[in-house]
Amino acid sequence: MALEMELDYRLRWLDFDRFGRIQPVAVLDMCQDVATLHAERMGIGRSRMIESGVFWAVIRAKYEIVRAPEYFQTVRVKTWPHSPSRFSFQRDFLITDAESGEALVKATNEWVLVDFETRKFAKMKEHYDGPDDFSDERLFEGRMRKIASFDEGNRPIHVVTPAFSDIDLNGHVNNARYPVFVVDALNPGENCTIRAMQIDYRQEVLPGAPLAMHTLVEDGRALLKGVREDGEIAFACDIELA
Repeated sequence: MALEMELDYRLRWLDFDRFGRIQPVAVLDMCQDVATLHAERMGIGRSRMIESGVFWAVIRAKYEIVRAPEYFQTVRVKTWPHSPSRFSFQRDFLITDAESGEALVKATNEWVLVDFETRKFAKMKEHYDGPDDFSDERLFEGRMRKIASFDEGNRPIHVVTPAFSDIDLNGHVNNARYPVFVVDALNPGENCTIRAMQIDYRQEVLPGAPLAMHTLVEDGRALLKGVREDGEIAFACDIELA
């Protein structure tokens, strides 16, 4: 049987925005949580990888709302990994109603191993020694494509400075915190619902390093990017609006 794991969560009041919509940070946080626990079960958890001088990091994340979750609903998050490539490891997630089994959200993440000292990608085959009973079932076709850039123009800029609460055990902004920056910059109104989101994590973001958030909204789509002081794009986000 292919590797998989399921975990139930009771959605909380703060998992929703002022208009009753599931917060992107809640979706990514649940995915990260169950993925971390599954990695431990697979024998490739954080403590094991740190012994090898590397840690897991997400370089791309995507999710799509199938049916809007509701507050206080109990959901079941199922995850399964796909066979690793040279440098990355893709993992899918399906969030369903725990009672009815109805699909609510589907998601996928791409993980890499990063050298703890050099902060560069490490070859998967040199460090991964877990099981190999992978699933061929994919919720999205193929791999996620890189988000294209856009002209910054003269649009207003929202500046965010990562604080203590944004930083995780690896000493950088946690992948699940980026959606908070995105939503604050987008400031979606009551009739601006996020149906799907993809985030590309391109450069490590450290505490206290300001990011200039640039936003372009047109034709039911929002593109955002966080630019560091040195001009490098730290991350990019592509949102489908409904």
